[in-house]
Amino acid sequence: MRKLDIEIAIAEGFRTILSKPAVLFPSFISSFLFAYLFYISMKLKIKPESEIEPDEAILFLKICMFVILIAVYFDSVTVRIAYTRSSVLRAFGFALKKYVIVLIALLIYLLIVIVGSLAFLVPGIYLAVRLYYFINAILIDERGAIESLKTSWKIAKGNWWATFLILLIIGIFSFLINMLLSSALAIVLLGRYRSYVYIAQTPIATVLRAWSYSSFVQAYLMLRNREANHALS
Repeated sequence: MRKLDIEIAIAEGFRTILSKPAVLFPSFISSFLFAYLFYISMKLKIKPESEIEPDEAILFLKICMFVILIAVYFDSVTVRIAYTRSSVLRAFGFALKKYVIVLIALLIYLLIVIVGSLAFLVPGIYLAVRLYYFINAILIDERGAIESLKTSWKIAKGNWWATFLILLIIGIFSFLINMLLSSALAIVLLGRYRSYVYIAQTPIATVLRAWSYSSFVQAYLMLRNREANHALS
């Protein structure tokens, strides 16, 4: 049975950043957009609930949707740059060409995970991890929306725990780094400037985001190649 090497996937993900620093650019855009979103949310939290106008809440929801839609594109570019040896401009163009497919697959993915979570939390987590490679299947092997989910389901067979551990390791490490940095920045940016904490964290969030996507590109390639070798043997 093909096995995913967790240590290699994580290490190669970091090496990708060193060998392809361009991967940081789209990750920076996504990280900054989410930082701006947190900045707005903190501004709303600072105000008493009675002073938050309905129009402000609706505007915030619209901004959330806009940020997510734009971030999906730039995250797709990150994946493509982490994989390909071609130019950065081609990666942007390729991600744009596959953007609608990625969105459709993402909506199906979220629907499956939400339904699984409503049934019981464990099935939702299991499905989220088992189908996690769908974006790699689209941006690396040019699979369709449904086919990408089927590909992820297939190559993750027998490697659910390894995939989950990569997510867990990167997630915990990123959480600890962000928590320590936000605590330090909260002390430095006192008073009215504390709402800028997340924006100030953008450079670190950029590296962590690029590392995460690059690691899963390596994990996907590892599983895909072993799947191909297994089929030939």
